[in-house]
Amino acid sequence: MDIPDHLHGERRCLLTTPGRITGRRHTVELWFVPAEGGAYLMSGSGGLTQWSLNLQAEEQGVLRIADRSWLGRAAFLPHGDERTGVLAAFHTKYDPPGKDRTAAWARSATVVHLVLTHDLSR
Repeated sequence: MDIPDHLHGERRCLLTTPGRITGRRHTVELWFVPAEGGAYLMSGSGGLTQWSLNLQAEEQGVLRIADRSWLGRAAFLPHGDERTGVLAAFHTKYDPPGKDRTAAWARSATVVHLVLTHDLSR
């Protein structure tokens, strides 16, 4: 299941995850890059953000972009070519001209492929 083309230019998404301790839902606004079958999300804090820790524990969340929502399953990307390409895509979409954070992201960012499993908008 792919994110529709007309939503690729959106700058932010919302991710809702169940709290790994409380079980209560937590929603955060994030950057995203569309991916085959879903979206890539990035935690620049080495995976220590609450949403990333929640996904590590529960492996699922709800992604919302504009007026569309999907249930997704998280797959954490190891260091390698795919992750490097994803970080370059985040640079292209989000870094202003003259700024390049890919080296810092390569050292510390956690990258998640949220594979969309169910369209909740329909």
